[in-house]
Parts: sequence; structure tokens; C-alpha cells
Amino acid sequence: MSLEALGWNPRWQEKFEASGGEGLVLARVVAEHRSHYQIAAAEAELSAGTTGRLRNMAGQRADLPGVGDFVAADISERDGPATIEAVLPRASALIRKASGKPDPQLLAANVDVVFIVTAVGSDFNLARLKRYWALVQQSGAVPVFVVNKSDLENNVVNAAGEIEGLAPDMLVHVISARAHQTVQVLEQYFTGNRTVALIGSS
Repeated sequence: MSLEALGWNPRWQEKFEASGGEGLVLARVVAEHRSHYQIAAAEAELSAGTTGRLRNMAGQRADLPGVGDFVAADISERDGPATIEAVLPRASALIRKASGKPDPQLLAANVDVVFIVTAVGSDFNLARLKRYWALVQQSGAVPVFVVNKSDLENNVVNAAGEIEGLAPDMLVHVISARAHQTVQVLEQYFTGNRTVALIGSS
């Protein structure tokens, strides 16, 4: 997979060069495991760890690499795992303050658009949707509401209207996952190799 398909653009190249990444490669974190990360570079997907310096410099857990981060990595040790040397400054960060835990949790980094997915009927909860919306607003990503299962309920227009009333210029789309023509409206948010995440209960 090319770096462009992973969301790379000249802006990230500038940040990479500013990080002093001589001898390193630009990669993106695509998965986080308990003991290591999975990163995607132009050449391949690799398992990667972090340097002790990077861990020591992190003021909190959310400062360490997370899914979506662009990183400068050393992949010179062909027989061993790659090493993440630096995390490039984030364009957005979806961070949740976990209940009962002192450190906030990084859900995803460098996301361009977040679909806040709900459904009409018993799943619909306006207060919960407002919390999701605030979370996305704080992240720097664009929030887009997706109201699913429109084929099962009659009050879908009312549900969409309630969401639109939360704030001016809300982006709200009513779809049915079973009706491809209604889902096509979401394709516009993927143009330009943008990164899209989903949150919600449906």
C-alpha cells in the first residue's frame, strides 16, 4: 500500500523532515497491541517497538504512539522489529477521559472525519450523541452524524431534526445499510485519501 493511500501528503513530509528523521522512514501506526505496534511504511507492514527515550519523554500515555499516528521509524534491523523513534505532531487527536483513570486514552490520531453513528428507535439517545459530538469537536476532526436503520422506523425525520438542532450547520445523513443508494452519500468524505473513523452504538 502506498503512503498516499494511508493519508500521506506534503504536509506530513514537512513534519517528518522537521523531526530530524535522517536514516528513518515515514510510517503510520495501523494497530496497537499490548507489547508492540503494527506500522505501515511504503515498503511493507512491520511490527515495531518504541525507544526508551520516547517512552521517558511521554508525559502521559496519550503522548505515546497510537493508531493513526505518523511516525519516524528505524527499519534498518531487517531481522528484528522496527523501532519508532518519534511521533510526528498530530493534526487531530480523538481522546477520551476514561472513568477512574488518571491518564486520558488516545482513541485515534490524525482522523479527518468521524462518523457518529446512531439508529432510530430504542438506540437513539440525544444526550449521548451530544457527548460524542463534543468529543469529536475537541479532537480537531469533522463530525458527521449518520442515522442508520431508516428502513425500520417511521420517525427518522424527527431524529435527524433533533440532531440538527444541537448546533448550526450540523452534517446529518439518514441511511439504511441495506440500501446501497443511501450509503453512497458518505463516499464524499473519503476523497483525497482522508482518514475516517466511526464511533457510536449502531
